[in-house]
This record gives sequence, structure tokens and C-alpha cells, in this order.
Amino acid sequence: MKYSVYRNVAVTGCLLGLMGLLAGCFGMSISFEATNPDASPPKPTETSNPPVTPQKAISVSAPTNQIEHSHTEKSSPLLAYRFDSTDKAKTQGTLRMSNQTTQPVRLALLARQSAVKNSKTNKNNYSVPAHWDFAPQEGSERGLILSLPQGNLKLEKGDILVAFAQDGSRRYWGPYVVGETPSPAWNSQNKEWQLVLNP
Repeated sequence: MKYSVYRNVAVTGCLLGLMGLLAGCFGMSISFEATNPDASPPKPTETSNPPVTPQKAISVSAPTNQIEHSHTEKSSPLLAYRFDSTDKAKTQGTLRMSNQTTQPVRLALLARQSAVKNSKTNKNNYSVPAHWDFAPQEGSERGLILSLPQGNLKLEKGDILVAFAQDGSRRYWGPYVVGETPSPAWNSQNKEWQLVLNP
């Protein structure tokens, strides 16, 4: 008789633990509400704390909101520097890519259309994207100059680059906006943009 009670308690505990583990893996949360929802909550005592605004409130049940909130509080600018439109001819050049990681990498380019680059509209029209695949350490010393099947590749301000690992590690570099983010760097001697992916 005693063994069956212990066995039932052990099985129930294991099932509850397994359910809790599954709920945690799927990001589910359990919350309890008051039994009488019509009753008003007790009045808090008078304190000197400032009221909490919805923008500063942190959700306990959704930890991803905490991460997003911490990124929005940063006051440092995302863009390291900008080029003037007068420097456009100076900053148009080829792309030299160097994969210094131990992972196979795909580099994707979303180039702005030439008509849009010259216009003052706010529309983001981009041409067909292109991509290149790199083996681990490919072009690690000097880098490789990239080209397109239709001809030479010329990067201009506003083009977007992003690189991501192809080994399933979910690692990525970028996005890089040419002329607005620190990478790719402009080499004025060779008139080329240099992108180095570090581990």
C-alpha cells in the first residue's frame, strides 16, 4: 500500500516536471489571477516614487521585451559616419571581401538602383540581390575582389551587405550600409570598399 502511494507521488511529480520543462521550452508562462476580479485592489501607501510609464515597464512574462527595451534605451548613434553627396564619385568602387572566420559564409548584397540613388525620394527601390559563398578562411590575407555575372561590381552609398554562416550556427555579420556604417571601410588608394569578417 505504501509503495503505491510513493509511486503515484513520484509519477505525478515527474509528469508535472516534464510539463514545466515543455512549457519553458516553448516560452509559455503561467499566471494566477485573483479569485474575485470585481474586488478593487488595496490602495498603496503614499510613496515618493515616480509613476512607471508604459515605455519603461518591463514585462516579466516576456523576457524578449526586456532585450528589445534595452536596445531602444541606448543613446549612442548607430551610424558611425556619413559621406556628403559631393563625395559620391569618390566613394564608388569595387568590393574586396575577406573571410577570416572558420565558417563557410554567404555574403548577400542588396544594391540600390541607379535612378533611385540620384533622386531625392524616400522610396527604397533596390535591384535584384546578389550573393557570394566563401569557404572558411577564403581570401583571409588579402581578400577577394567580387564581381557580378553581368560585369564589374561597383558599390555605392546606400547599398546593403549582410553575411551569415552556412554551417547552421545562426551567426551573422551586419547588416552593413555602405557609406553609413564603419564596415565596409573605404580604401582611397585602391578605390575599393574592404569588408573583413572576423571570428
